[in-house]
Amino acid sequence: MSSFESLYHETEMNVREAVYRFSELKSKYEAALQENETLRAELKNMETKLAETEEKLKLVELTSTIIDKESKTELKKQINDWVREIDNSIKLLNGK
Repeated sequence: MSSFESLYHETEMNVREAVYRFSELKSKYEAALQENETLRAELKNMETKLAETEEKLKLVELTSTIIDKESKTELKKQINDWVREIDNSIKLLNGK
């Protein structure tokens, strides 16, 4: 009988250890699921922010292009005005 009792106690200890390990693994699994959910929410938030930032970048690039065109036009106009003034000054100096 003693061998049966030792076998019984050994089996009981193994079952208890298995239950304990199962409990630990279940806790770790649940924590991992929660972390996964948190990370997915964070990823979705980051993707939204990225999309918003890309839209803002497009707007800045478009605005920059428009400003550059306006600046170039304004600069050309100013240069033309200066050239006319220089031409008029040269004409006055030459006596025409």
